[in-house]
Amino acid sequence: MAERREEKYLITLSEYSKISSRLKQLLTPDKNGIDGKYSICSLYFDDPFDTALIEKEDGNPVHIKFRIRTYNGEKKIIKLERKTKRGIVTEKHSAMLTEEELDKILSNESIDENSECFGLVSEMRTKAFRPVVSVKYNREAYVMPSLGIRVTFDTMIDSLPPEKDSLFGANLPVRPSLPRNEVIMEIKYSQRCPAFIRRSCKAFGLQLSVSKYALCRKGELK
Repeated sequence: MAERREEKYLITLSEYSKISSRLKQLLTPDKNGIDGKYSICSLYFDDPFDTALIEKEDGNPVHIKFRIRTYNGEKKIIKLERKTKRGIVTEKHSAMLTEEELDKILSNESIDENSECFGLVSEMRTKAFRPVVSVKYNREAYVMPSLGIRVTFDTMIDSLPPEKDSLFGANLPVRPSLPRNEVIMEIKYSQRCPAFIRRSCKAFGLQLSVSKYALCRKGELK
């Protein structure tokens, strides 16, 4: 996958309301959601030394995360992803999983060498990665594919146990990892963010380097 840039901002619900209203006039709601809205659950992996977490907290400019992601608690799309980040530049490699492959990954069973996910799973196991936390949140997304622009708003960010049920279950116990009156806004673009997007997304929120993964891990480790 081609590289892209990601900028994160912590904004208030009031700012979110103003910015999303502007974006609705300029961008198109993500077609994969209802009016651009859907839920995401990601099961994150880390090694026995919590390297991914520590590198993020230490401000390491280069870090890698592995996760399994589902949407709206459904089984029709299950993705294994490796996300590499260098500053604000990110690159993702992903593979679709069957439920059987998901079960094998979580139980540390062998994966067919012809499977789409074999390479990523092999890398995870070489580094002794294991499930550490699930992160669930609601997302509202707006896009302009012709310019490679994507703006997302994430709310209700919760941590759940690092288990299969967290990816698909409803009404499971959760631990809030961000105050309910705060929103994480992400501006994503290929090479340059157009000025009209910057004007539309102008806010007084803080630019963030922290990830949802780190927020939820720190909450679980307390």
